[in-house]
Parts: sequence; C-alpha cells; structure tokens
Amino acid sequence: MSQTIAPARVDLPPAFTLHRSDARDALVEAARLAPDHGAGLLVMHESPGLLAFAVVLEPEVPLAEARRAFLLGMTALADALAAHCPPERPVRLEWPDRVIYDAARLGGGRLVVAPGCAEDQVPDWMVFGAELIADRDQIAEPGLYPHSTSLKEEGFDPAGLIVSTFASYMMLYFDRWTHDGFDAVTNRYLMRVDPPLLRGVRRIEGDRLFEMTPSGGGRRFAALAEALAAQDWRDETGPRL
Repeated sequence: MSQTIAPARVDLPPAFTLHRSDARDALVEAARLAPDHGAGLLVMHESPGLLAFAVVLEPEVPLAEARRAFLLGMTALADALAAHCPPERPVRLEWPDRVIYDAARLGGGRLVVAPGCAEDQVPDWMVFGAELIADRDQIAEPGLYPHSTSLKEEGFDPAGLIVSTFASYMMLYFDRWTHDGFDAVTNRYLMRVDPPLLRGVRRIEGDRLFEMTPSGGGRRFAALAEALAAQDWRDETGPRL
C-alpha cells in the first residue's frame, strides 16, 4: 500500500500562489503551468522521501543576467533551511546547486528557462526549483548512504514552514537586488559556500565563482549554465541517496 502525506500548511506572501501537485518533478510541472499562470506560481510536491517545490519568475533582463537569479534562489533556500533546523549544525552550499547539511548532501536547486530564449533575449519565464530528501525511511540500513541525509533524520521543521520561509526570503533578496545591487545577494550566497573561507577569498565574477588560492593565483569554477547542466546530485526520480 502506498504511503500518503497530509498536506502541509503553507502561508505564502501575497505575491505567491500555491499549487499542490502529485507530479514528483515540481520544476517540470511549474514550467508547464508558467505560460498561463505567470510569476509567483509556486508548485509544491510532497511524497515519501521527497520534498520538491518550484517558483515561476518573469525576468526583465536578458537571459545572461537573469540566470543569476538561480543564486538568489539558492540563497533563499539555504537561509530557509537554516531557519528551520537544529542551530548547531551548518547549512552549506557547493557551487552552484548542492545543499549540504552537516557535511551530508540534502538536495539541491534547478533552473529551467522558456524554450528558444537566446542569451541576449529576455526570457518569457524562468523556473527555480528545489528538491530535498524528505526522509530515507525506505532504506533498511541508512549507514549504506553516509554521504546523504534527510529533513526527517535531522529534525527539520515541517515542510510547510520551510516553503513559506523560502518564499519570504525570495522576496527579500529580490528587493535587495533591486535596491542594493546583486552583490547584496551574492555576499549571502558566498557566506554559505563550502568549505568556509575568509571573506574576500571568493567572489562571483559574472556567472562564475572565483576563488583565490594560497599561491596568489585563482580558480574559476564552471560557468553557471554549464554547471547546472551537470546536476549529478540527482537522477530522474529526484535527489540521489
């Protein structure tokens, strides 16, 4: 007999509209609905082992710049998780899309853009999505997967609170981007990049992460579009265990 999950209460800011979905891939479902529903639609899916949610965005700048909203989404996701977990353990990020909790993989973020949009064109819509390991109850021996963890095992607050806080942080960081510039967002993102380094050692250059090395040189990570195409933290069913 399949398990069912009682719908979590979700209190979203007025700019968002909640759409609960049985489809496991909330990102694909949000992209399907995006042309008709527009910005602020938030698709949420809960099932045994998976919490997934995705929000539709309508950028006003060309794709090459608009894609950086992915970093804003990851910052909002990390901050929301940090607000609803035991405080003694850190929520960290690995460039650009992995979420790490207490050194174990918890899930990650994704991005999809309206088809046919060139880098110098303004997308009709984009969707930022998050997928998190809700539980690992199906595993007979959790020790077989030491590199991952779940919301349930780590004592996170209910899913509805995480999603509600994520939406609030999204609004906050878009406001900061508008009024204080994108550095106001990336500084928060960089604070969570793993492993922790002194402030100023890392910075965002365009759509790349740059990290100074002890020798005085530097390392440039894969461009955002290239890195997001890999996403080896998940498979077709969701986050890997």
